Amino acid sequence: RLPPGPKGKLIIGNALDLPMSKEWETYSKWAKEYGELVYLKVFGQGILFVNSRRLSYEVFDKRATNYSDRPTSTMLNELFGMEHWALPLFQYTEKFIHYRRQLSEWFGPKACEAYKPAQLQHARMLLYNIFRDPKEYSTHFKHFTGSVVMQITYGICPKPKEDPYLEVAQRLVFAIIEACVPGAFLVDVLPFHKYVPAWVPGTRFQRKARVWRQYANDVLEVPYCTIKDAMVTGTAEQCYVRSSLENAILDKGSLNPQDEETIKQTAAILYLAGTDTVAGALKILLLAMALNPDVQRKAQRELDAVLGGSRLPEFDDRSQLPYIAALCKEVIRWHPVSPAAFPHATAKDDVVEGYFIPKQTLVFGNAWHMLHTEDNFGSNPGKFSPERFLQSGVRDPSATGSFGFGRRQVLR
Repeated sequence: RLPPGPKGKLIIGNALDLPMSKEWETYSKWAKEYGELVYLKVFGQGILFVNSRRLSYEVFDKRATNYSDRPTSTMLNELFGMEHWALPLFQYTEKFIHYRRQLSEWFGPKACEAYKPAQLQHARMLLYNIFRDPKEYSTHFKHFTGSVVMQITYGICPKPKEDPYLEVAQRLVFAIIEACVPGAFLVDVLPFHKYVPAWVPGTRFQRKARVWRQYANDVLEVPYCTIKDAMVTGTAEQCYVRSSLENAILDKGSLNPQDEETIKQTAAILYLAGTDTVAGALKILLLAMALNPDVQRKAQRELDAVLGGSRLPEFDDRSQLPYIAALCKEVIRWHPVSPAAFPHATAKDDVVEGYFIPKQTLVFGNAWHMLHTEDNFGSNPGKFSPERFLQSGVRDPSATGSFGFGRRQVLR
């Protein structure tokens, strides 16, 4: 038997049940109605929502080899050309494991100590930009996150306005978001349409794919070629790409194509992944402070007590700022940037809690629901309250879906 869920219609299944906005609220409602597992079928495609921390650990961690694949999108993977280098879209293969290991080596907790100066530099610039032009806060957030990633990855400091590197990354992010909307492109439902020529009426997706493929190629090639040229002329700043290339040459005497491909593609992954999600979290922080001025005042009092109103905070101050730390945890719990995250896919049939889970089922960890349950985070989980993390026994939201699940979690 399949897990419980909304009753579907003939042929289309639950297509009409899928929400068009604030989908996390509907997913949470289903969790309360049907339980820890909720199953739907849309045009024959099975979709499973895992709604508890207990079962998310069971499937995404203990059964990771079966629940770490990704669904295949004809538009995104094939026509877009992302399947060869975009790590979040990889199937759970040796290449995925190799790329994760490469990134973990350079961006694990200890390695990230070296990137603190760049983070502080651009954080200071962000504060200046907001002070100078507060209405453009969204633009400033995107420039800040993009600048940190660009400097750490490629040693490139973007222009204050209309930077070509950040603009092409943003275009690609928007394209990926559009391509990921379920049912947005008929070719994902009927894959044979990919063979229809672009001049045939109704093949708008072919023209879009051609443009988007160029965006993807620009993200992959342009900043990488820039740093390689700078290395030739001796003007390259220390960064992930430069250090990785130098280490590869030092280890083997020369740069082989496989190592260069790994470095180039992992750099593009960082370049793309870091430009939008952190900016989204900063917007949520701004919203939370606007809605909760009492929290803002408490945070300011703690900063003033530690800093004396005479300087800006440094990383070394973190241990003396428990309320600020709790506030940051509450931001990612109260409204996670990705409430249901990107779907996993099952590699083979399985049975969970007596329920049959077919092969190639899309599996979502229902992060929003888990982050808003009293069992995990205390009373009134809908309220923005950093105080909940000053109590003992409250879980860290980063271990409850804020950064994904299982072997697909964001590096941190």
